[in-house]
Amino acid sequence: MADATRVHINISGDKDVVAMLGSVGLEVKDMQPAMQDVGKYLKGFFSGEVFASRGGAIGERWPRLSTKYAAWKARKYPGRPVLVRTGVMQKSFTYKSKPLQVTISNKAAHFVYHQSDAPRTLIPYRPMMKVEDGDERYQQIVRIINSRLAQTIKEKGGA
Repeated sequence: MADATRVHINISGDKDVVAMLGSVGLEVKDMQPAMQDVGKYLKGFFSGEVFASRGGAIGERWPRLSTKYAAWKARKYPGRPVLVRTGVMQKSFTYKSKPLQVTISNKAAHFVYHQSDAPRTLIPYRPMMKVEDGDERYQQIVRIINSRLAQTIKEKGGA
């Protein structure tokens, strides 16, 4: 579902699900409205709750700044929290939806240095994006997709 710097959500149905949806006249070939909704939700979550909780919202509490860097940052950017200097990175989350997929990424040049889980010596690991099977974000994605499916079935004259 995720590599180090992107989150990919893909829809793939097993034969039973596809057959059930086909029985109400719905082919799952274009879930782009649902993928748009998922992208919008995750973009807001990653740029909002994750930053507000300093990673706690994804279970990855960010380490404190080093004493030296914290002192420098307090002088140059007073009141700014961890990972926010100018706000560019927090505002740079984007998503791109396709019929059965959405990809969420961050266009800020320095994002990869914080998000990447590669071995490091200088910059601590401070991930901003994480979705795991069964976690709350995953459950919300399922709810979003189910809601869109129910709406589509209703519009097609189904249940």
